[in-house]
Amino acid sequence: METYDYVIVGAGMAADAAIAGIRRHDQDGTILVIGDEHFPPYQKPPLSKKLWMEDMRMEDVFLRGVGRPGVHLRTGTKAQGLDLARQAVTLPDSLTVGYKKLMLAMGARPRRLVPPSDAVYYVGSLTEHIRLFRALSSSRHVLVVGGGFIGAEMAAALSSKGHQVTWLLQEDYPFQGFFPKNLADYVAAEYRRRGVVIAANQAVAHIDVDAQGVKALTHTSKVFMGDLAVLGVGVIPNDDLARNAGLAGESGGVLVNEELCSSDPRVWAAGDVAIMPGGSFMMHEDHAVTQGKIAGENMAGSHKAYTHQSFFYSDLYHFGYEAIGRLDANLSVVEDWVIFGEEGVLYYLDGKRLVGVLNWNVWDGIPKARRLLQQDSSMDGTTLIGKIRNARE
Repeated sequence: METYDYVIVGAGMAADAAIAGIRRHDQDGTILVIGDEHFPPYQKPPLSKKLWMEDMRMEDVFLRGVGRPGVHLRTGTKAQGLDLARQAVTLPDSLTVGYKKLMLAMGARPRRLVPPSDAVYYVGSLTEHIRLFRALSSSRHVLVVGGGFIGAEMAAALSSKGHQVTWLLQEDYPFQGFFPKNLADYVAAEYRRRGVVIAANQAVAHIDVDAQGVKALTHTSKVFMGDLAVLGVGVIPNDDLARNAGLAGESGGVLVNEELCSSDPRVWAAGDVAIMPGGSFMMHEDHAVTQGKIAGENMAGSHKAYTHQSFFYSDLYHFGYEAIGRLDANLSVVEDWVIFGEEGVLYYLDGKRLVGVLNWNVWDGIPKARRLLQQDSSMDGTTLIGKIRNARE
């Protein structure tokens, strides 16, 4: 059995960051990265952003960590089992590899309503992106299913590329519970101006596929037809390997402590699959990258606690935002607009306590937002207005 100093199961952004973390403290230890896709680690956000909207080159999505000396990569390989006692990972064809330290970074997979097909696509992997990109080589009528992060981005990206888009969401209106109603309406108006048909209160119960395309049946018994469907209806952590080894929590994911170590002192976890004490799943790039790096450092002998408050971002037509903390439209929201709907900052308060910040077409303001969130003092509109602005030349 071939043994490595470090084995990383999962070949995503967290894995790539973990390589950098390991190498910060251990320049010589052997590292094996095992990924079930036939690609080296790559960035995931462009799958619903830049690869569609900015003509980003496909080769630019790939990360560089696996090119470091002493790093080995197995692509197209799904880990079949984990033996904690033997410190071994079982691969297909009954092959096994041993580890001294192991990191689980398997990420998450899209929740499926129906199996993928020539007319049904799920955002989340480069393989699926390539399939969809080829299918959309000519103008098509696309049903985008899901009112969340992915659905909003794909409806914007595909309509920007000239496709007819019908956007099906179960909420009363786009961005409900996330943006204040006035901002949500302003952004929804831009979707409609771009030709997107927004079908609200239409939770999809089933999708039929035939020679003519797709038919989506909703809980209101309405039928929506298109050439193909793109689904973004949530994700499920890839925790089967950990669950079978006894490392998963009751509600899924891999339970870790503040140093990202599991109940087995030789096994760490990071990214979408990791659950910290009292926490929940975090599905954002900044979280995966930062957590992966710290987990890698700790595997190599450091003892860093993961205390990072991650941010997330999105691009919707000419709108772009960076956000951090708890963004709940039911909270008290202080709106600080330079131009309503075009440039400004929204502050989400729970009583007098600032819990979230949304920078709308305002860039590089996350460090300031993070410092504001860390303050213990009471805040209101008077104290917050003007705190974050775009830099002016």
